Amino acid sequence: MTNYCFFNTVKAWGGGEKWHLETAYYLQSKGNNVVLFLFPGSELEKRAKELNLNVVPIRLNNLSFLNPFKVFKTATLLKKHKSQVIVMNLTRDLKCGGIAARLSGIKQIVFRRGSDLPVKNTVLNRFLYNKVITKVIANSDATKHTLLSKGPSLVSKDKIYVIPNGIATGKFSSQKSTPVYIKKENEIVLCTLGRLVKQKNQAFLIDLALALKNDSISFKIIIGGAGPLEAELKRKAKESNVLSNIVFTGFIARPKDLLMSGDIFVLPSLWEGFGYVLAEAGLCELPSVAFSISSNSQVIQDQKTGFLTPTNDIKAFCEAIQRLASDEQLRKQMGSAAKTFVQENFEAEKIFFEIETLLDE
Repeated sequence: MTNYCFFNTVKAWGGGEKWHLETAYYLQSKGNNVVLFLFPGSELEKRAKELNLNVVPIRLNNLSFLNPFKVFKTATLLKKHKSQVIVMNLTRDLKCGGIAARLSGIKQIVFRRGSDLPVKNTVLNRFLYNKVITKVIANSDATKHTLLSKGPSLVSKDKIYVIPNGIATGKFSSQKSTPVYIKKENEIVLCTLGRLVKQKNQAFLIDLALALKNDSISFKIIIGGAGPLEAELKRKAKESNVLSNIVFTGFIARPKDLLMSGDIFVLPSLWEGFGYVLAEAGLCELPSVAFSISSNSQVIQDQKTGFLTPTNDIKAFCEAIQRLASDEQLRKQMGSAAKTFVQENFEAEKIFFEIETLLDE
């Protein structure tokens, strides 16, 4: 039996938070002691409590590591829970929680890197990656490649282990769902899900809506998610005269409710670590259209389970949508292939076991 600590102080809900919750729950189900240090009132804290996971509230910011009182208080909490392995997901958590973990004597300090954005090769980051972190879990080859792009002085390749995100395919597929939108006759429904932030690039879908409307295609785009850009996106849609073609749902607690409302899943993100939503869309037998960036090619088999296009290329993206919209048989064929691909490659039980083995080494 191992004492695990999962450390995540973000308030919003995203792929990293989903990973922490499901991995922690799996390890607890195997008879281990698990505690989660979480931002009070966050969606992750709410869901962790619903699963009867042990939660410790903690608030950190990007400069908390400069506060000795905060660092030593965190170290004291880690000692109290006799943590043997700590897993972190955010850079701000790594700076404070990682140093506190080292001070408290934790031998296994793991950082999960879930985005292929570059890491600055600074003195602080070299200290964290070389002297604090013992292992890095990268969720894709793209993420690993980006980490290594700054040279061996930042992080040794021997510390990095690529393990994709897992999804409980059987459990997800058996979940009941309530569609968030009922399609009209002869209408094609595109859907997407993600925080309304710059990275997710939902503004591209408004431009796509205008292009589809100009081509006289009957369609609806469902944009699921909440975030700081909501008002700006709605304003852009209104100014582009496509607001009636777009449904803004707000935060979606159950992704399947949105996915089962669509015919095609679209992902205009400018970067990703591992597209959970692409895997979930595949399990709902939806073909996907996304940019050929980051790890998207790890989840979408181009021309087989969906289409990958150049970044922000409206013409190429629109052509992929039109091809799928005009061919129901192709949508079904690609959707079926997507489901099989996800089931064969991203089954959670197998991946969680791989994570457990790595953490316990």
